Amino acid sequence: MYRVVTPQTKAELEAYYYLRWQLLRKPWQQPLGSERDEFDEYAHHRMMVNNQGKLVAVGRLYVSGDEAQIRFMAVAAQSRSHGLGTRMVQALEQVARQQGARRLVMNAREEAVSFYTRCGFTVVGEGPISFGKIPHRQMIKALTSIHLIRHCPALCDDLQREWHQRIPIVEKMGIRIIQYTGSRLKTKANLNANLNLHDSMFAGSIYSQCVLTGWGLIWLQMQEFGLSGDIVQASGDIKYLTPVWDQPTAEVRGRLREPLLPLHKGEQVSIELTVTLYSGEQVAATFQGRYVILAR
Repeated sequence: MYRVVTPQTKAELEAYYYLRWQLLRKPWQQPLGSERDEFDEYAHHRMMVNNQGKLVAVGRLYVSGDEAQIRFMAVAAQSRSHGLGTRMVQALEQVARQQGARRLVMNAREEAVSFYTRCGFTVVGEGPISFGKIPHRQMIKALTSIHLIRHCPALCDDLQREWHQRIPIVEKMGIRIIQYTGSRLKTKANLNANLNLHDSMFAGSIYSQCVLTGWGLIWLQMQEFGLSGDIVQASGDIKYLTPVWDQPTAEVRGRLREPLLPLHKGEQVSIELTVTLYSGEQVAATFQGRYVILAR
């Protein structure tokens, strides 16, 4: 099991800086000490350790007004391909949100651009060239959920509040709406908040995110069409295809206006939906759910 922690003691800080140097400066023949800068004193530092307390990843966040910069982030070679980088980004993003930042910025090495794109960042320009030979790209990520929503953003905010007020587990799991197009709903969950003993996403959390994503699509379209009713899950079947090591994203599609119209007459409605859950870009689970909407 891996944990994201804040270095507290002098020994922990020294170990943290030393790994930063080993991963980000030593391969380029830079001296010890080059891994630090004048902002370290005022920054938020995070490191990841395994069960034995061994340090395997580092990351830093510096907040300035509405903007927070991720820098000095790296995972030890032997610990890669387990989603630890994604977990570190999520941990730093959580700090940025807590500090009131509205956007994350960073300069990513070209080979890391695809990873940060999966984490929600967008390339906005050319970055610096480190040591005269390592090109970077400037990347940014807005920290308001509305930035990816193209359709009915106010309703999406209402759904987020509805979830938090009526289904408290949603907030604990860190489930957020990242896109709604009118026929497709996408949500993401905080992987760090849903880990099992194997450092992958807990099966119950995968199931819950799928159920809630389907429920959310129905709720949004009911609001759009001026319909009311109580949504109940009648049945659900899920297939777990691979462990979720990376960002858990669930997606469901459907145009439900016609199936929902009997609610106008006070009739009960039954809707079947297929929800796909991804680990990063890989399909990790598929959920088949039947929902019953009871007319009010």
